Amino acid sequence: MLALQMFQTWGPILGLSEEENQRALDAGYQAFEDFDRSMRQRAREVFDTLERENRIGIVMLGRVYHHDPGLNHEIMEEFQKLGYPVFSQSFLPNDEDMLDRLFGEEVRSGAITHALDIRDVWKNAYSASTNQKIWAAKFTARHPNLVALEVSNFKCGHDAPIYSVMEDIIENSGTPYFAFKDLDENKPTGSIKIRVETIDYFLKRYRETLLKKADAAKDMERQLAEYERSLRMQLTRTSVEQEEIAIPFVQITTEPQAATASGDD
Repeated sequence: MLALQMFQTWGPILGLSEEENQRALDAGYQAFEDFDRSMRQRAREVFDTLERENRIGIVMLGRVYHHDPGLNHEIMEEFQKLGYPVFSQSFLPNDEDMLDRLFGEEVRSGAITHALDIRDVWKNAYSASTNQKIWAAKFTARHPNLVALEVSNFKCGHDAPIYSVMEDIIENSGTPYFAFKDLDENKPTGSIKIRVETIDYFLKRYRETLLKKADAAKDMERQLAEYERSLRMQLTRTSVEQEEIAIPFVQITTEPQAATASGDD
């Protein structure tokens, strides 16, 4: 359908043949796939850094146009200046190992049919953007280094039915959730900066909690490793002691044989 519409629109203007029109569409789709792949790859690289350094990233839950600084009042840029990478809901990494880590247990238990399934929380799939938003919320709720930031203009009517769904998904997991649901051209920038600074303060305290949990986990692993080592040493000592126990030696003697007729002594 798109090929036909493009040909009918641009064919007469550019003098394109149907074959040229199709080649142009194929090139456009390929460019989009390459861009999508590169963005997800870059997102994965940043994710790996967050996990390695135990830092926090922000997932922006919003429609495509909310990436426009003119609409979002440069909120995302402000967070990035503060050191928080901001991820788009459209380009979260979908590598198999990542999806298995976050959703594998639910897939194997039958709770969902595959990692991208959202029917466990939302059965009314009527909008691609809404579906992406809900799945991104599930993704965020399952990753310990992510927090959610939902944005919309005038409390967007299309997303109104899923507001409570989104909050339940994220908050039930203990993941921090923030929202700017009333963005518009007349929103005072001063109040936005105050909210950004307040969120920054909270996230610093939240990261401290993450670091303490990580240190506690490392300490527990160290204690378990030491306990396992002591058990192995104890078992080794016991084994050696058992081997050193004297085993009675039974001497076998033979009676002398009688001389034979051939004259053997």
